[in-house]
Amino acid sequence: MGKLPFVLLSALFLMVFSCSTAGRQFDSEMIKQNIKLGKSNKEDVLRICGEPLTKNSNVKEGTEIWHYAYVDKKMTGTGVLAHVAGVGSEWKSETTVMDVFLKDGIVVDLKLESSSSTKMSFSPQ
Repeated sequence: MGKLPFVLLSALFLMVFSCSTAGRQFDSEMIKQNIKLGKSNKEDVLRICGEPLTKNSNVKEGTEIWHYAYVDKKMTGTGVLAHVAGVGSEWKSETTVMDVFLKDGIVVDLKLESSSSTKMSFSPQ
């Protein structure tokens, strides 16, 4: 077997297996359409979003904050080639974070943020 088929197989393997996710994916547009401030309750949030990653309480204000997050990290095509060539790698990360603020079991605020970044790292020669 020549070098080229090995390099191509290595690149294909890395593209298929070089990704990771954390948290639970959620549709931010669906959340914006279906969770209404002052009307939606805990059960609505659980039905639409599932269990949060964490819950915090502010006893003084009588509020509860439910935290949701999802991270999807994948090696890019350029990153695969750089990795196979032994010069480094490039990763693209998509992150979505949401905080749901509840008071007396009713949604009073919602913070939703999404970000995308691409980072290249070089291997020492």
